[in-house]
Order: sequence, then structure tokens, then C-alpha cells
Amino acid sequence: MISLENDIEELAKLLGMSKEETRKRALEEGIKDLKLNKAIELYISNKISVKEAARIAGLSLADWFLIAKEKNLLVQIKPEEIAEELKALE
Repeated sequence: MISLENDIEELAKLLGMSKEETRKRALEEGIKDLKLNKAIELYISNKISVKEAARIAGLSLADWFLIAKEKNLLVQIKPEEIAEELKALE
């Protein structure tokens, strides 16, 4: 825990933030990264659909497609998922 506190203090100085703000930001970004990584893992193992992966990661389908492209993931989307997304945009 001491190392973590030192890391927070050092990062707070680098970011010009309070230690509490730094902790909050680190937690938010860490959760976001963990959710994205888990969504990718489940999607790659064919346990979830594109739409489910985007939802778990907290992303729109469009943003998921950008991440998938960046990570060289094969994107397979069912026609009904496209129809659902288009309906939601109306």
C-alpha cells in the first residue's frame, strides 16, 4: 500500500491535481480499462456479441468498431443488432 500511496502522490504532482482527485481519476480510468479489456476477452472468445461487448465496455457501437479496428479484432454483427441500433437512433 505504501508504494501505491507514493505512486498516487507522484502522479498527483505530475498532473497538478490533489491526491484525492488523482485517486478518483485513476479509479475511473482503471475501471474503464478493466471493462474494456473484459469486453474484448469475452468477445474474442465468442461468449458475447458485438452489441454486448460495446455495452460492457460502456461504448457506442461506433466507438466499439474503432477500438476493434485499433486492436485488429474481427467484427461480426448480426443484422438484427444493426436494426436495433438504427431504431435506437430514431
